[in-house]
Amino acid sequence: MLLDTFFQIAQMDTIAPQHFRVVVSLVPNHPVYAGHFPANPVAPGVCTLQMIVECAGRALGYSVMITQAPVIKFLEVVRPSINKNLEIDLQMDDELTMKTTVKSGERMVISCKLKLKKDFF
Repeated sequence: MLLDTFFQIAQMDTIAPQHFRVVVSLVPNHPVYAGHFPANPVAPGVCTLQMIVECAGRALGYSVMITQAPVIKFLEVVRPSINKNLEIDLQMDDELTMKTTVKSGERMVISCKLKLKKDFF
């Protein structure tokens, strides 16, 4: 949904089974920034969560969707002009419970635990 418009995958590595590292680049001219906010663009939280889910699906080889989000911590505002590249660490168990951190350089900007399921659409 947002891949190649809001963000692009620059690199994807398998660290271990069900543990992936994905480097993404934000696309600063995405239309969402016109309303969020034109003078000082900020990545909407829902878009960053969708980016994480799409990266998880790409790593797993099939589409997934969130069924539960017991922990979501936005630790820092993500600005496409400053946070051009993000490193996403995805660690999943056999039941698709995923622990994720998102870093910009050395700074963690998002930490979350999500329960996913295979998306058949």
